[in-house]
Amino acid sequence: RSEMTSLENSLTKLEKATKTTQEECGAAEEGSEYLEKVRDLLQGMKRCPGLSGAVFEIPHFKSVAKVLSVDITKDTDEELDAKLTAACKKGLPEETRNDTRAASQGELRQRLVANLPETNEENMPMYGICPGCRGQEYRGSVSGSFRRCFKPQAKIAGGKSESKDCNDGFVLAVCVSDLSLGEHQETKAPAQEKPAEQPARL
Repeated sequence: RSEMTSLENSLTKLEKATKTTQEECGAAEEGSEYLEKVRDLLQGMKRCPGLSGAVFEIPHFKSVAKVLSVDITKDTDEELDAKLTAACKKGLPEETRNDTRAASQGELRQRLVANLPETNEENMPMYGICPGCRGQEYRGSVSGSFRRCFKPQAKIAGGKSESKDCNDGFVLAVCVSDLSLGEHQETKAPAQEKPAEQPARL
């Protein structure tokens, strides 16, 4: 129930921001219609008895991990995804390893990962796991297509910045951990200021 309430509160804030944008810029009509659909969906979810204890999670960026043995002429999409996931978990203690995974290409493209860098500042391309991983048709690959990726210095977003003809040997996995809405809000909460020290009394 608390997760549903937190989600509804976040949606209310987003609706207010969209309304302000409409009033000031005369735009964002599509965004407003989208939020109305999300609101309707949320109301429907609240009527489902099985969702009262549902936990909604938001992926948070942790780091990038190198994968030095990629070959789409030999690796299936599933095998490449397994390499990306293993790279993110490598060297982590068990309690942290279980909560860490590789982000999907769809999550990267839509920027659904909190604290995700705006640009790939590394010297290797960033690959996300499926879904949303397949690029242009390529008969030379096991899966029948190139992969999608973000080349060095490319913006991490959809559109032209996302390459659809990726066939690299050395790549980067984008490692994330999924936080509940409550945990996500805690990461955004401003740090409390320390009270000023009182002068010592003589």
